[in-house]
Amino acid sequence: MPESATLPPRSAALSPTARAVPVSSAEHGLPLRLGVLTEQLPAALVDDVIASAAAGKRRCRLLPDRTTMYFVLGLCLFSGADSMAPPGYRTVMRWLTNGLRHLPGIVVPSSPALTKARQRLGPAPLAALFDRVRGPADCAGTRGVLAFGRRVVAWDGTGIDVADTPVNAATFGRAGAAGHPQLRLLALLECGTHALIDAVFDGFHTASEHVLARRVLPCLRPGMLLLADRNFPGHQLWAEALATGADLAWRLKRNTVFLPTAVLPDGSFLSVMGTPAENVRYGQARAAGRPLPGPPTGHTVRIVEYTVTVHAADGSARIEPFRLVTSLLDHRLAPADQLAALYHQRWEIELGYGELKCRLRGAEFILRSRSPELVRQEMHAFLVVYQALAALRTRTAQAGDLEPARISFTVTVRLARDQACNQAGTDPHTLATAVEQTISDLLAETLPARRNRTYARIKRPPKNTFPTKKPDHIRACSRVSYTLTVLEKQPTTSQFAK
Repeated sequence: MPESATLPPRSAALSPTARAVPVSSAEHGLPLRLGVLTEQLPAALVDDVIASAAAGKRRCRLLPDRTTMYFVLGLCLFSGADSMAPPGYRTVMRWLTNGLRHLPGIVVPSSPALTKARQRLGPAPLAALFDRVRGPADCAGTRGVLAFGRRVVAWDGTGIDVADTPVNAATFGRAGAAGHPQLRLLALLECGTHALIDAVFDGFHTASEHVLARRVLPCLRPGMLLLADRNFPGHQLWAEALATGADLAWRLKRNTVFLPTAVLPDGSFLSVMGTPAENVRYGQARAAGRPLPGPPTGHTVRIVEYTVTVHAADGSARIEPFRLVTSLLDHRLAPADQLAALYHQRWEIELGYGELKCRLRGAEFILRSRSPELVRQEMHAFLVVYQALAALRTRTAQAGDLEPARISFTVTVRLARDQACNQAGTDPHTLATAVEQTISDLLAETLPARRNRTYARIKRPPKNTFPTKKPDHIRACSRVSYTLTVLEKQPTTSQFAK
């Protein structure tokens, strides 16, 4: 898989250089486009990517590389259009050529021909295309993107099921003894717009989340605030992420010990994230009751401890403890209560994965490709289409002076599919009109402000015919309210030896 993470991030909107790339004078093969998403993925950019990936040296035919690129992107755009299974090759090609088949020379290729075209194209052009469109959105004037003067981003990993073939299983591995082979995907996502700043993937048994996280570190920049869950804090990864200039706010596991070196007025306290050797030494000293020699060697950090009380509509309540470690040491710049309230935005990356895996790909669907090369091609194509949809949502939010969360991703996907079938990207005038119409349609179906809610983690295994909800099972009320309380650290005498 190409190391796209080593390149600097680029805006989700096309750069002037990308827009200036000339389109080939003659249109060879089927004149496919991607509807309103063609504005984000124009033919000029596709041709430039193909040329840079050295994939355009074959003779012209019905399915040249540009046509195949748009076809693969169309496979991903229409993946979840049918609730039964991803639509077949010829079905997608019929949708993409709707309104063109009356023209001379326009035919729907056979499935074997489309498969061979994908194999000729390979994964490199799609990887290069994602590298060109990835990056933070042009969020000037967009609500809900910044906090403490910083762009809020988050990273996390997830599993992507692929077709269960021997070669896929040998290349990518499985999450357990059974189940489909899986990719492990890690995305660095902008919380406000859901734009993919970068995303990398590898076999589930060859790369951990920490390994993948290091591949996207070059995309972190000063002026970003990175949120992460409790799987990521560690002395080495913290140092590498902090060296990028970004600020960090990560959740901690409850068994991690941080001794206060200074208590701040807002209830948070300063401490030290020690090296692994220091943690072992200090743990042994505490267990033996020996006085600690002084603060450990490591990174100076700030700890925020707080509780979230969940009040349900039925009168029940529960309390959940949280601990955050942050590089924002100034309590006046980032007060503890505001920092604790901000952490819930980490769930935006979970919502982004839900959009990618359920709304776009299709719930409980797997990647259709049966060879590792085509799996990589298909995964990069999904990331490209998702990024184009995120850019369309952001543009719509800016037009309506709304937060991007108020723009429905489901409706965005449906409208993009409709416009792809309507040949909206055939010429600049038609494309501009279709984009304006799509933005108007999205603003006409804005979502209400997001309410507080909770949801029980109940998942029915695929192909299970038994109901998830048993007759005697009462699902907890999802309408809730939250009360956040910062736990003030009480000043104590020094725990270190004099």
